[in-house]
Amino acid sequence: MKKSFLIILTVVWCAMAFQSRALAQGSFPTKPLTIWVGFPPGGSTDVITRVLAETSEKSFGQKIVVVSKPGAGGTVAASQIAREKPDGYTLVISGDSPITRSPHLQNLVYNPLQDFTFIVRVGQWKNVFVVRADSPFKKWEDLVDWAKRNPGQLVHGHPGSGSAAHLAMVQVAKKEGFSYKNVPFLGDTPNINALLGGHVMVASGSSMAGRATCEAKTLRVLIVIDKEGIEYAPDAPTFETMGYEFQMAVGVIIYGPKGISDPIRGILEKTFLDGIKSETFKELTVKQGLSSNNPLTGTPLLNYLQKWNGLYEQYIKEAGLYKTDKKK
Repeated sequence: MKKSFLIILTVVWCAMAFQSRALAQGSFPTKPLTIWVGFPPGGSTDVITRVLAETSEKSFGQKIVVVSKPGAGGTVAASQIAREKPDGYTLVISGDSPITRSPHLQNLVYNPLQDFTFIVRVGQWKNVFVVRADSPFKKWEDLVDWAKRNPGQLVHGHPGSGSAAHLAMVQVAKKEGFSYKNVPFLGDTPNINALLGGHVMVASGSSMAGRATCEAKTLRVLIVIDKEGIEYAPDAPTFETMGYEFQMAVGVIIYGPKGISDPIRGILEKTFLDGIKSETFKELTVKQGLSSNNPLTGTPLLNYLQKWNGLYEQYIKEAGLYKTDKKK
């Protein structure tokens, strides 16, 4: 009798625990969601996040509050979110660099693929190579041919060592067989200014950084570092059309601390997918140069991050920037 009583008691306790957990998850959300932006206010990531929050609130049923947590290319926010309570009420949005590139450039306090719950890839930024309008390089092939004929003379500017724009040139030069001078800047703005001032011959970086000057016919896009082209330079070739098999993905992802339950993760996925599909958000992403036609969630998102974590490790090592190489 005593054994039977213990069995019944155990079954009842498990059922109550399951019901309590189900009710807790079923009531989610009961308060506003806070989403940290891993970059400064006013930047492209901040702009798209604020609009995405607005377009997602109806689906979520609660307010979505945007808070700036800039620093170290998103790794500051990533380090902090890893220590948050995994209740689904605090998330971070940033480029995928804290997961794919930064772990190979510096020692971090988190495991990029194990310490987070990944919610959605919102989209991918597009990068470009641009030259001044008066440059003798009228098309991409002109630049490649000149660089081959003049070893080490091409001066290339980029927004920072280890950035996708930097690594793109490393891979191009390797494939095409030319050498060049590399000039890093602290972001896209000084990079574009250096190009305008004639201090570099070609610059690579965000498609938005040079949009206004390209539309004003001051700069010209030679090639898009993506499979898709860009609206303001429809005739510019892409890496894919030029036969470059390598790509340089720069995804925008939303994630939270490890341990967010599957039911809550599902609610969050639907929330942001609904926001991404809205016409308001689509119109914004076109203007901002973000490709949002193929959002990813679940296993496809994890596979994407694992793939690019591995590829960027390779690219960073080939560029001589791997964190152990820099100690030598």
